[in-house]
Amino acid sequence: MKKSLLIMKTKKLLPRIFYPVMLAVAMLLGSSNVFAQVKIGTNPTTIEPNSNLEVEASTPGRKTKIDKTTGQVTITDGTEGAGKVLTSDAVGGTSWQNPLSGAMVNGTNGSQVTVANASVGQTYSGGSITFPRAGTYMVTARWIILGSPTTTSPIANHAFINTALSTSSSTYSEAGIAAEWVVVGTNIQHTTPSFRVTVASPQTLYFWFYTGYFTGGLQFLETFAIGPF
Repeated sequence: MKKSLLIMKTKKLLPRIFYPVMLAVAMLLGSSNVFAQVKIGTNPTTIEPNSNLEVEASTPGRKTKIDKTTGQVTITDGTEGAGKVLTSDAVGGTSWQNPLSGAMVNGTNGSQVTVANASVGQTYSGGSITFPRAGTYMVTARWIILGSPTTTSPIANHAFINTALSTSSSTYSEAGIAAEWVVVGTNIQHTTPSFRVTVASPQTLYFWFYTGYFTGGLQFLETFAIGPF
């Protein structure tokens, strides 16, 4: 009698244990797609379809994610930008920064300009250069004396054609200059001595020709800087 009662109790107990366990196993095996993606932080129920992992901050648009196909890690924290490198501070906090000292920064060359007055003056070239962060840069430019309009020098070989940077493209406000006397002649190319420019923050400066005792056409062929240092 006791044996029969024990068997009956066992039969009643098995379904209570077996079916929940089997249900849990079935859910685990049947939901691999759900567990292939993990979302942490803000909006935990929403994840980009191509992400395996996302960690989203409360600041909109800032997150770290891992692509499910390529495995590429993307860190979007507001400091990201083309050509930047991930850099840590003194306590290990990371941010995207421009490359270390010694990188080349290319400027634009502008177009042909005409110096019509032999008196000392400044002419905007149309060129510019953008310094990506604070620091001191060494600036170099290459320019050409064009054959048209007619080139003149009131005093033979007694002219200066300087490369200068200004904080404005409309009003000359000198931020750096390579001052020199040059030999005047048609289609002569010249590379300026490098000159130093210091900026307190990311800034665009504008290339001007600072001339005297010269008339004719000028154009920059190359403008660049090395830095910051």
